[in-house]
This record gives sequence, structure tokens and C-alpha cells, in this order.
Amino acid sequence: MRSLVIAFSAGVIVGALVTWEAARRWERAAWAWSWAAAWIAEAAWLAGQAAGWITMVVVTLAIAGAVVWLAL
Repeated sequence: MRSLVIAFSAGVIVGALVTWEAARRWERAAWAWSWAAAWIAEAAWLAGQAAGWITMVVVTLAIAGAVVWLAL
């Protein structure tokens, strides 16, 4: 009977440690995904800003080219 209690107690302790470790790893993975998602969102925003600036430069050059063409 004593060995059964020891085995059960060891099982409970191991189960608690495994659960704690799994929760810790899950939390770290969730943090990593959250961090990556934030960086991806910021990269997408920066890409949109860059695309806007590139479009503005192209439009400005096209207008300037049209003005020069009309002036000649």
C-alpha cells in the first residue's frame, strides 16, 4: 500500500511539473507569435507608406514631364 501511495504521489508531482512546463512553453510561443505579428503589421504599414511615397514621386515626375512637354 505504501508503494502505491508513493507511486501515485510521484505521478501527481510529475504531472504538475509537466503541466507547468507545457504552460510555460505555450506562453513563450504565444509571446513569440504576438511579437512576430506586431513586426509583420509594422512592416506592412511601412510598406504601405513606402508605396504611397513612390506613387507620389511617380505622379509628380509624370506631371513635371507633362508640363515640360507642353512647354516645349
